[in-house]
Amino acid sequence: MHLPLLMEALHMKRAPLVLAILLAFSAGAGADPAAEPRVSRFSGKPVPRFETLRWAEVNGRTGPSLSSPIAWQYNRKGLPVMVVKESGEWYRVRDPAGDEVWVHMRMLAEGSTAIVTRTTVLGASPAQDAEGVAEIGKGVLVQVSGCDGVACEVETAGYRGWMPRANLWGVSSVAPALSGTKG
Repeated sequence: MHLPLLMEALHMKRAPLVLAILLAFSAGAGADPAAEPRVSRFSGKPVPRFETLRWAEVNGRTGPSLSSPIAWQYNRKGLPVMVVKESGEWYRVRDPAGDEVWVHMRMLAEGSTAIVTRTTVLGASPAQDAEGVAEIGKGVLVQVSGCDGVACEVETAGYRGWMPRANLWGVSSVAPALSGTKG
């Protein structure tokens, strides 16, 4: 076989592999909704984004209508949810457990709460070696004042301090920055 024909044959054998790799990379790029925010034509807000449950009881439905069956009833006012899709007045939301349901827009509010994802010592400052203020358990709902780099200032149960952003679910990468630390 001539060298050019051999090279062409090798390229043809690798074409499906190269195509598969290219498809995998392009599919992976759009797989994470948090990676590529866009502005919704319904609300004019970015999607995905975090909002909170406005009421102590909120029904999550299987579809975007009151006639759709209730899949979940949430019983935690202030619970952060990620809005991943909008359809008119209905928002498809992802909860901290990863489940997705449809919720009417009136059931949500802009908020700055987050869920602690692992037991964490609340620090007196954003420094990693800061004096501990309190130990906050997994699943605790915290109010987020703002974030500075990799740490966020939070408050819960009368305690105020800093914890790693990585230990919070419900804080976007564009969380409000702090203009200064509060005492």
